[in-house]
Amino acid sequence: MSKVIVTGACGFIGSCLARRLLERGDEVVGIDNLSRRGSEYNAARLRAGGMRLLRADLSSAQKAEDAFGAIGKADAVFHLSAQVAVTLSYQNPGADFRDNAAAAFNVIDAVRRHTPGAYCFYASTNKVYGHLKVNRPVGEDMPLDPYTPYGVSKAVGEMYFTEYGRPEFGMATCSLRQSCIYGHQQFGVEDQGWVAWFSIANLLGRDVMVYGDGHQVRDLLFVEDLVDLYLLLWERRLTGVYPVGGGEANAISVAQGLDKIAAITGLPFKSLGHEGARPGDQPYFVADLSWVGRLGLAWSPRTGVDEGLRAMIDWQRGHLEEIRAAFAS
Repeated sequence: MSKVIVTGACGFIGSCLARRLLERGDEVVGIDNLSRRGSEYNAARLRAGGMRLLRADLSSAQKAEDAFGAIGKADAVFHLSAQVAVTLSYQNPGADFRDNAAAAFNVIDAVRRHTPGAYCFYASTNKVYGHLKVNRPVGEDMPLDPYTPYGVSKAVGEMYFTEYGRPEFGMATCSLRQSCIYGHQQFGVEDQGWVAWFSIANLLGRDVMVYGDGHQVRDLLFVEDLVDLYLLLWERRLTGVYPVGGGEANAISVAQGLDKIAAITGLPFKSLGHEGARPGDQPYFVADLSWVGRLGLAWSPRTGVDEGLRAMIDWQRGHLEEIRAAFAS
């Protein structure tokens, strides 16, 4: 049995990872400030499954120090907590910096002091590439060039994890620049998690605004496939920085996503409005996954878009009262 620390454990990806770890018998310590919509429901499920939860704001160096000091030695640390919306990073760039850049530094530095032998993973984002002008899959050779405050703050956190993985610190660190992740336990909103938000809005009969021309392309990656990759990276103690998503086989446009969701639910959207593209909205992002084969990893996305959307919507239908309550609060 391994001891694993998951920050943002009650958010979307964190809760899916924590559940998988608990199911295989690992000791899981979650750290979360429970600020994310729906996180209290995920927290209740994970606590019932045996996760120990520390409520802490990791943007505070002292609170991060206290949390990691209390936990002590661990085998792995997955840093998934973050402010995740580009729009909010423009509205309050200071808070975005604290929640992303400062928190990431606080985490990796606390790990250095309290459990330096742990495998350290950082969830980065495709937004660190900024205003991409390409219509081909993005590989390891694409330079980091953030544009939005969110892209900058996430890039800073990624760079600190990379720096602590150099020989001078000697830690094992890895970052994934993640594309569009979707699936169950995701309380998506207009500003972040567009796939989940579209299906939630469809089921609840809410208005949807489409920003841009609707032809923006993303490669969708189902959350359970991402968790498979996380666990494999840890098993191999792989270090470095890599782009990840569903790849070309799972690339769809925003307009195609709307059509697929309506076809699965059998419900029309209440209304679809249209506005101009938002700052930092990349017209195209698909991850080049060739690094997976180059490194000899036995992984590829197993869940196609249609199958993944059905699984996500089935979960939403089964938890509609939770979702309704979360959006009413």
